[in-house]
Amino acid sequence: MRLAELTALFGQLGFPRAEDRERPPRDLVRAVEGAVRAGLSDDELPLELLALEIARRDGAPDLAPCHVVPELGVRIAFAYWRPGRAAGAHEHSDWTVTAVFHNALDVATFDWDATARARRLVPRRLFSAEAGRVGHIHGPCIHDPRNPTRRWSISLHLFGPHDGPVIEEQVGPIEGLSPPAPRASAEAEAEDALSAALLAHERECVRRAQIDALARRGPPAAALLARLHARGDAGTRRRAARALGRTEDLGAHTALARRWPGVDLDVASSAGRAELLARCGERAQPLLRVEAWAAPALRALASAVELRPRDIPGLAEAEQLALARALVDWGTFQPLEAQEN
Repeated sequence: MRLAELTALFGQLGFPRAEDRERPPRDLVRAVEGAVRAGLSDDELPLELLALEIARRDGAPDLAPCHVVPELGVRIAFAYWRPGRAAGAHEHSDWTVTAVFHNALDVATFDWDATARARRLVPRRLFSAEAGRVGHIHGPCIHDPRNPTRRWSISLHLFGPHDGPVIEEQVGPIEGLSPPAPRASAEAEAEDALSAALLAHERECVRRAQIDALARRGPPAAALLARLHARGDAGTRRRAARALGRTEDLGAHTALARRWPGVDLDVASSAGRAELLARCGERAQPLLRVEAWAAPALRALASAVELRPRDIPGLAEAEQLALARALVDWGTFQPLEAQEN
């Protein structure tokens, strides 16, 4: 299935136009759910949607549409879930079709009527969904998706044109209900150098999640993998190269240079562990945690402007390379030849 076929399906099924403000019958939503499930089992629709997403993504917030069905106002969008991330309990008042596009999600649902009466969240069900699982919402719903894994997840969403908060307008504040997510660009939220650096790292993590989703698509995904390789930092390029079947890795003699101007690196030790921290004013972000005996290696990194993995003190070569790769993945250091990125 191609995107044009999915778009045409809405007209064939007789979905109402956006200005009609009607909810389509549930059997029509189920038909779209089935079409999305079938489309994700092939390569055409996933690759076409990811091509649109990659073209528009950088700096855009989650759920910014990569495609809108003309005249119907149906929005197609992706969301990205770092390990452990939860959306927070929130409502949908129009129909939606949602799929786990990559990895897995857990979804907690809440009883709408009981929640409205009690004005607090009343749990209903918790279920787990792996990649390829597709579901739908037809009537009002409250749910809380989260990523329970240690890898990034991606979800795909089709939203009706009139989705929005309504329950608190009807009954007043609901204890535990999250406010609607802001629509502003994530790039606009950077308040200082550390925030900007962490947002840049998050953008690379999104690219890496896209790479992981594309890697299982085989040769048809090569062009998109090459596009992400060209856009990414050194850690992202290394992951894209692996997906493309190429070797592109750090060596013991690779020259690395500090990035993140305006951000200091520091080392803190406690309870037999040592942490490498990124600091900006009063703010600190843990980057790496090692056994206390390796603290001299972290202190050397914190003071270095340039380094080679072989020069990290007190570690075997494999440990030096693992630490250097982690720093490159965070974006705090980058190979000198890649500084233009």
